[in-house]
Amino acid sequence: MTKNTGRLLKMAANQLTKKFDQFAAQFNLTGTQMSIIDFLSRHPNTEVTQKDIELEFNIRRSTATVLLQRMERKQLLFRSASTTDARQKTVHLTKSNNKLVSAITAYMDQQQRALTTKFSVPEVAAFETMLNYYLNANQGGE
Repeated sequence: MTKNTGRLLKMAANQLTKKFDQFAAQFNLTGTQMSIIDFLSRHPNTEVTQKDIELEFNIRRSTATVLLQRMERKQLLFRSASTTDARQKTVHLTKSNNKLVSAITAYMDQQQRALTTKFSVPEVAAFETMLNYYLNANQGGE
């Protein structure tokens, strides 16, 4: 019996989300909040806007707004006016999160290493091609 690839992808995504949420829970975070902290920490000298986060995580503006407001209340990040566009707010990590950022970065790097250790470079590239196909197909592409 052939498995439905879309269903298999959904199951894998759910499993990954559970793993992220389990790790993040020790810091009183969600997996998505943890991913945003990781994203911001990997762009330290870049003006990251809410729009950048919406695009990176494929989420709606309203979802990003609520998510960032909650993170701001937890003092995980702060927003300030953009130096290049007064209509935009840039998002920054607070300085007090160094230990948290280190733990998250180590976890995310370990997750990536687990994938690249298990599979060859061509296999990972093929997998990324398939993931991008699904992302583009759901946005009106192919």
